[in-house]
Amino acid sequence: MQSRMPCLVVGGLLLLLSRLAGAQGYLWTEIIIPGATVSNAFGLNDKGQTAVTLTDGTAGIYGDGIFTPLPPPPQGISRVGATGINNDGVITGPAFTATGGEEGYILRGSTYALFSRPGWDYTEPRAIANSGLITGYNLTTGNRYAGFIYDPDTDTFTDATPPGSDFTITQGMNKFGRITGHGREPGILRYGFVWQQGTITKGKGELLPFLDRIKIGVLTSAQGINDSGLVVGFTTNATGGNDGFVGNDARGYQRLVAPGGEKPGYSNYCSGINNLGQVVCYVWDSARPANPLGAFIGSPRKGEGDKD
Repeated sequence: MQSRMPCLVVGGLLLLLSRLAGAQGYLWTEIIIPGATVSNAFGLNDKGQTAVTLTDGTAGIYGDGIFTPLPPPPQGISRVGATGINNDGVITGPAFTATGGEEGYILRGSTYALFSRPGWDYTEPRAIANSGLITGYNLTTGNRYAGFIYDPDTDTFTDATPPGSDFTITQGMNKFGRITGHGREPGILRYGFVWQQGTITKGKGELLPFLDRIKIGVLTSAQGINDSGLVVGFTTNATGGNDGFVGNDARGYQRLVAPGGEKPGYSNYCSGINNLGQVVCYVWDSARPANPLGAFIGSPRKGEGDKD
């Protein structure tokens, strides 16, 4: 296996997305919670479970048509959000303190374990890998951002901020340790990235560390990645909203538009992908501030899914 050099992908992907109809390759199932509206949904695992937050702030896990709210937060925490769940059912998300701070948590069963990165005012997890590693971002009151990888077994943080980025959110991780997220640099603005920070050894071959920058449209965010390297995220479109996308450099990128998200100015935020090729996306309207309209799980039609 050969190493890959960092690259910035711009024009070709923009043309590819513009030629695709969006929902043609997926069957969409709405996440329906009676009497409630879903604000966002993250972290789709291989069992079809996803971390959901409702418009009233209630967070929980949705799967098999059932929404299960998270247990009451621990002492000193006013409320918790939900941003990730792995195949073992371990959950992560932000924990908001009564004094306005933000920490991360790991939830196993009904037991919360809090964590925060030293030297930072806010720690927000965005996903938890099947390995148990957690990705997310840090923020200071001076508006300084950094991505991180947190290992709960050793209680250690690894920085995951692309060189030159002044605004980074790290989102997903697959079994190889490749991470996704987005950064921002002068002249590039917001770009998505796929980053392998260490060397992967497979048999006699090695894949050396690489950082791929993805630019689709003006502003691009890469959200999740599965074990086959398929990436899901969203990008700005010509109507002032956002379109979702799925794919990778080798296979190209397909536009994703969930039901109801095709109207001008509406936004499709695609935030997770599992190893079955299923994606989770949520839709907001064009009002300012925008209103959440619902969330959907998209299953690839035959011939459109992950064939690797």
